[in-house]
Amino acid sequence: MTAAPLPPDERERLEALHRSDLLDTPAEERFDRITRLARRLFDVPIASITLVDADRGWYKSRQGLDVAETPRAVSICAHAILSNGPLVVTDMLKDPRFADNPFVTAERGVRFYAGQALADADGRKLGTLCIVDRRPREWSAADATALRDLAELAQIELRHSRVVGERDTYREKALVDSLTGLWNRAAILELLVRELARADRDGADVAVVMGDLDHFKNVNDTYGHAAGDRVLAETAQRLRTVVRAYDAVGRYGGEEFLIVLPKCDLEAAARQAERLRTDIAAVPIEFEGQQIAVTISLGVAAGRCAVEELVRAADEALYAAKRAGRNRVEIATSVA
Repeated sequence: MTAAPLPPDERERLEALHRSDLLDTPAEERFDRITRLARRLFDVPIASITLVDADRGWYKSRQGLDVAETPRAVSICAHAILSNGPLVVTDMLKDPRFADNPFVTAERGVRFYAGQALADADGRKLGTLCIVDRRPREWSAADATALRDLAELAQIELRHSRVVGERDTYREKALVDSLTGLWNRAAILELLVRELARADRDGADVAVVMGDLDHFKNVNDTYGHAAGDRVLAETAQRLRTVVRAYDAVGRYGGEEFLIVLPKCDLEAAARQAERLRTDIAAVPIEFEGQQIAVTISLGVAAGRCAVEELVRAADEALYAAKRAGRNRVEIATSVA
């Protein structure tokens, strides 16, 4: 296995990457829609936007992957940032650089890779948009054009990716759930504190939606914990897809999610929660050829009060939804 050499501008490149404020931030729909499109367009099981840090490749967006990062020493994307054009390997087992890479030699390992470097406005290559298949593939000029076009879209987003204001604090604390790519419990509650303080100034309500996957223990017991992890990750992605760009989604507990909706009244929040419920229930989640039906119960509350009171009201509404049969939305009747 040949580890990728360091680019000649490695120090400046890493400084630019860290200034981008992208590392260790939650997944974002604007990047996820690009990797979803890449996966469908090329009919591959895996697509990612990978940022190449000093000692790791970290996935800002990932489709078909259950890990958040990989060691740089074995990262194929670390090779791709050395190229001006795409790095394409049609059969990894036939390339001496990668033939004994653990991701290639593993059961159902990587056999095909195509990655296009993503650069900032100064031309520093921060990472790649890549697609991966578990079988060898041919590569055409049309494929190269399509990958380059998608990479350009990703690059535009990357260049507009400085996180503003208070969210720098959360990035520095790395308050991100590694499995789902969502804010973790501490971060989502801190964000709720900020939004409620802003609501007091602006006179607008803040809504919260508390969601809990129905019968999640049965998923783990029936299909195994790896399947449970896939269900959690896919649910998180669907939640991010439905909410507004400025809403915040966090993993509140094991299979619980908390969504913060600024400047949102109770009626609008209830409609949003119903869209979340129907979206999750509509399509089973696939895991190793099996279709896992998933539903979610949700409780909704809105107001301008203490964090504890708002979360408690949403939690009580959630449990009302469970008592009423699950896979439904209930609205808090009052917020103390």
